[in-house]
Amino acid sequence: MFYFDHENPQVLFCDIREDFAKTLCDGRSFKVKPDMAADVTELPFDAGTFPLVIFDSPHLLRGSGWMVDKYGKLPKDWREWMTRAFSECWRVLRPAGTLVFKWNECHVALSEILKCAPAKPVCGNRKPTNSKTHWLLFFKPE
Repeated sequence: MFYFDHENPQVLFCDIREDFAKTLCDGRSFKVKPDMAADVTELPFDAGTFPLVIFDSPHLLRGSGWMVDKYGKLPKDWREWMTRAFSECWRVLRPAGTLVFKWNECHVALSEILKCAPAKPVCGNRKPTNSKTHWLLFFKPE
C-alpha cells in the first residue's frame, strides 16, 4: 500500500495474488498487480539477492470485507507461517542488508510477532500515535 512508483526499475513488487481487482465498499477501485506472483514463505530467489526487503504481512486473523481484500488474512497456523515468511525474507536479504517490517496490532501483539523474527529489530516506532501500526528495521550483519 505504500509502493509509490510502480515504474521504478529498482523495485520488484511481489504478492501471492497475481492480478486482483475489486470495488471497495465506498466505491473506490482497489487493484493488486504485482511485478511477480510469489509466496513469501517460498521466495523464488537465490540467497542474498536483495540489499533491501520490505515485508508488509497480512495482520488480520479473522474478518471479511475491504480490510481482508486489501491486506489479506493470516492463516490459522500464523506463528509457523510468520516464522517461515521472516526466514525467507532474511534468506534473500544480502549481508549488510536491511529488512523493513510493517505490522498492525489489531489482532496480534507485536511482541508475539517478534518471536517469529530471525533477529531483533535495530529500530522502529515503539508506540504508534494514531494507529496500531509499527514500522521496524532489521539489519543483517555481514
